[in-house]
Amino acid sequence: MGQISPVSDEISIQLESGDLLLPDLGLWLDPHRPRDFAFVSHAHADHFAPHGRILCSEETRKLVEARFGSNETEFLSLKFGVRVELGEGYSCTMLPAGHIPGSAMLHLERGDGRSLLHTGDFKTRPALGAERNEPRQADTLIMETTFGIPKFRFPPSGEVLDAMAKYAVEAIEDGEIPIFMAYSLGKAQEILLSLHERAPELAFQVHSSVARMNEAVASLGYALPECGEFEPGERTAAGKVVILPPTAARSRAVRRMRKSVRLAMVSGWGMDSSAKYRYQCDEVFPLSDHAGYDDLHTFVDEVNPKQVYTIHGYREEFARDLRDRGIEAWPLEAEIQLELELPGTVAAGVKTEEGRDPRPESEFATFTEVCEQVAAVTGKLKKREILAGYLKGLDLEMLDRVSTFLSGKAFSRTGNVRAANVGWAVIRQALLDLSGMTLTQYRQISSSQADAARTTYLILKGKTDPQPHAIEEVGQFFSDLAVAKGQSEKIALLRDAMGQFHHSEAALLVGILTGDLRIGLKEGLLEEAIAEAFGQNVSKVREAHMLTGEIGRTAVLAKEARLDEAEATWFTPLKVMLASPEETAEDIVERLGGEDQPIWLEDKFDGIRAQLHRRGDRVEIYSRDLRPLQEEFPELIEPALLLEHDVILDGEIIAYAEGKKLTFFDLQKRLGRKDQRHRQGDLFFGEAVPVRFVAFDLLGLDGDGYLSKPLKERREALESLDVNESIARCDVYFATGSGEVDEAFNEARRRENEGLIAKDPASRYLPGRRGKQWLKLKKAMPTLDVVVVKAQQGHGKRSHVLSDYTFSVRDEETNALRVIGKAYSGLTDEEIEGLTEHFKERTIEKSRGVHTVEPDVVLEIAFDSINPSKRHDSGLAMRFPRIKAIRRDKTIDDIDLLSYARKLAGV
Repeated sequence: MGQISPVSDEISIQLESGDLLLPDLGLWLDPHRPRDFAFVSHAHADHFAPHGRILCSEETRKLVEARFGSNETEFLSLKFGVRVELGEGYSCTMLPAGHIPGSAMLHLERGDGRSLLHTGDFKTRPALGAERNEPRQADTLIMETTFGIPKFRFPPSGEVLDAMAKYAVEAIEDGEIPIFMAYSLGKAQEILLSLHERAPELAFQVHSSVARMNEAVASLGYALPECGEFEPGERTAAGKVVILPPTAARSRAVRRMRKSVRLAMVSGWGMDSSAKYRYQCDEVFPLSDHAGYDDLHTFVDEVNPKQVYTIHGYREEFARDLRDRGIEAWPLEAEIQLELELPGTVAAGVKTEEGRDPRPESEFATFTEVCEQVAAVTGKLKKREILAGYLKGLDLEMLDRVSTFLSGKAFSRTGNVRAANVGWAVIRQALLDLSGMTLTQYRQISSSQADAARTTYLILKGKTDPQPHAIEEVGQFFSDLAVAKGQSEKIALLRDAMGQFHHSEAALLVGILTGDLRIGLKEGLLEEAIAEAFGQNVSKVREAHMLTGEIGRTAVLAKEARLDEAEATWFTPLKVMLASPEETAEDIVERLGGEDQPIWLEDKFDGIRAQLHRRGDRVEIYSRDLRPLQEEFPELIEPALLLEHDVILDGEIIAYAEGKKLTFFDLQKRLGRKDQRHRQGDLFFGEAVPVRFVAFDLLGLDGDGYLSKPLKERREALESLDVNESIARCDVYFATGSGEVDEAFNEARRRENEGLIAKDPASRYLPGRRGKQWLKLKKAMPTLDVVVVKAQQGHGKRSHVLSDYTFSVRDEETNALRVIGKAYSGLTDEEIEGLTEHFKERTIEKSRGVHTVEPDVVLEIAFDSINPSKRHDSGLAMRFPRIKAIRRDKTIDDIDLLSYARKLAGV
C-alpha cells in the first residue's frame, strides 16, 4: 500500500493493487475487489463487487439491487445534493456524474475545509438517459480520463443522434433491420429515448439483458418507449430498430441474419479511424458515456483543483497536458475500464463544425448541392426522387459524366484514361500545402475521420478561393491529374485545383478520386433513380448496366429509350462469370448430371483470367478486375490481330514454353511489368516467360453480343474461329458419371492444370455472377485465395521489410473478414520489398512492428491441412501455410469463403 498525496495537508489517498483508499475513513473508491466499505459510483458490472457496505446514490442502489441482488450488502444510499456526515470529521455529498442513470461523483469535505472530488465515470454533455453532471470546486480531483487525448474531440451529440435516427429510418425503408450495439445499461436507454424523440414512428426490439435494464431504469422515472424482445430466429424484427449488447450482436444467430441487417456500433471509440474495418460493422456512431478531451479540460477548470490525479484510459497523456497548462497533475495506476466499448468510425453525416462559406453558382456547385441533399434526407424514396429530378434535366454528355461521378468514379471504363492514380499520400500533401497545417495537426483531424473526403472538408473550410466550375472542367481536371507524371506534379495539380473549389466541392472531388462519396448512395439506388428519371423498367436498367459495365452509358440508353440495345461492348470490360466450388465428383454429377445428360468439362488453368477484345486493328486485354493488361502482355497483340473476326473472348493467360504449360508462379513475374524486358529476359527476372491466351468462351462476334446465347451456341461459334499458337481454344470433355468425372480430373492434373470446370451447356453468360451453372473441382492439393489484413516486420536479414502476413477469408454470413492463418515463406526478396512499400502506404494502424493494413492484396496460399482451432476468429487454422502466389489479378471480392475453408477442414 502506498501513500499518494504529496501535499501533507490535503486529504490522503492510498493505492493498493489498483484500488484507491481514503485511509482516514477506510473508504475504498470504486474498488474492483470486495471491500468492507466502498463507494460505488454507478451500477455497471466493472464497478461492482460484493462489498460489506456500499456508499452510493439512491438510484444506483435500486439498479444494483435489480442487477446483482443485495442479500448480504448494507447500503448507505444518499439523495443527490444532500450533505451527510461520515464521521472522523468528514462529510460527503453525492453529485450527478452524468455517466448513466444514478451515476454519482463523491464530494468529500474535511473539518478543516479541505475537499476532494472523485468523479468515477462521468460525462458533461446533457443526455436523456442520465442526470446532468454537476461539478463542484475541490482541492483534490480524482478523475477518469478514458478519452484523454485530442483525438477524442467528440462531435455535438445532437448531430450524432440525428444521424442515428436517419440511419435507422433509411435501413427500414431499404428493407433492412438496423441494429445498434450498445451497453445494456445507460447507452441503450439513451438511444431509445433519443430516437423515440426524433422519430416517434420507430418501433423497437431489445435484447433480454436490455429489457431487464429498461425495467429497472423505468422505475427511476424514465419514460422509455415500449419495446419488444428480440428473437433472432423469428422474423418479428423486420421494420424494427434493434438494440443489442455487442456480445449478443456477434452471436451466430445474429450473424446468420447478416444479409438482412445493417449493423452499427455506438461508442466514443468511434473516433478511432480503423474501428469500422476492425470490428466489421457498417457504421459507428461516436456517442460516448464518458467525457471527451475538451470536456475533460472544461471540467478541470470548473472544479479548479490544486492537484489532479488521473485514472483509466489516457491518464498519463492527460496529466501531462494539464501540467503543460500549469496544473499539478499525476496519473494513478488504476485498472483499465472493463466495460465493453468497441472502436469505430465517425458516422456519415455527422459534422464537427457549423456554417458555410459562399459557394459560387455553377454546374459542379449544383452537383454538390444534389449530393448534399441526398446525404441529408432519410430513406430511399426521397433520395431517388432528388436524383431522378436532377438527372432528368441533363443533356446526354453531362448525364454520362455525372452518372459516372455519382458512382464514385472519375472515369468511364471505355475512355483512354481509367484511373487518376492518386492515393492518400498525394491528397495529404496537397492538403498540407494548401492549408499550411503541420503534419501533427493534419493527423489529429484525419485520424478521427477515416475518410479522405470528410478530412478535406474540415481542413479546407474557409481556406479556399471558390470559383465556378462546369462539369466538363472537372472531368478535364481528372484527366490532367491522371496523365501527370510523378507525385510532385500530381500534388501541385491537386493543390492548385482544390484551392479554387469551395471546401464542400473539394471534398466531393476527393470522394470521387477515392471512390467513396459517403452520401448514402448505393449503385442499386442510382439505377432506380435512372429508371424513374426516364420512365424505364428498373430491371432493364440493371440488366443494361450489367451488360455494358458503365452506369453513364446505361443512363444515356435509358434517356434515349434504347436499353434493349445494351450488349457486350467492345473495349468495355465485363465482370467475369464465376464458378462455385464443389468438393467431389458426386457433387458435380448431382448438380449438372442427368439421364442421357453428359457433363460438360473443361480444364481449370493455373493462370490469369482475362478478356481479349479485338476489333479491326485495335486489341485490348483486361484482367478480371477490369484492369488493362496489354502493356504487360504485348506479345499477344499481334496474334490477336491475325484472327479473321472481331471478337470478345473470355479465357486465361497461361505461362507456356516449349510445349509445356508452366505455373502461375512463373506467370506472376510478368504482372505489373509494363516494359519490354520480357522479350529478352533481364538481370533480376531471368529468362523471359512466354505466354498464350486460352479462350473458353465467346462473348461477342463481329459486332454482335453473345451473352444471352446458351453456352452450347457460344462454343459452336468459338469453334468456327481460326485460332493460332498464341491464341488457343480450350478443349471440352464429357463425362456421364462420377467415375468418369474423377478420371477427367486426374487427366487434368496430369496435364498440370489445377482441376476441372463443369458447365451447364444451356447457361447464359452472367457477368459478375457466381451461381451453380458453372462448378469448379480442385480437390487434390487445395489452395485458398485470401486477403492480407496485417503485415509484420521480419527478422534477421528481413528485419527491414514487412515479410510476415496475416490473412483472412470472408464469412459469407456476416461479410466479415475472418483470420485463418499467417505465412512468411514463398515470395522472393523483390516481391517482399514491393509489398512492404505497398503496405506501408496503406497502413491503418501500427503497433510494435505489426501494421494493420487495408485489405487489398490477395495471396494464394498452399497448405498441408486445415483444422478447427481457437487461435483465429475463423475458428480454423492452417498447417504449414506457404504463399504460392500474389494474385494481382484478383481483388478482395474474389477471395474464398469461410464455408469453403470449413469444408476443407471437414467441419
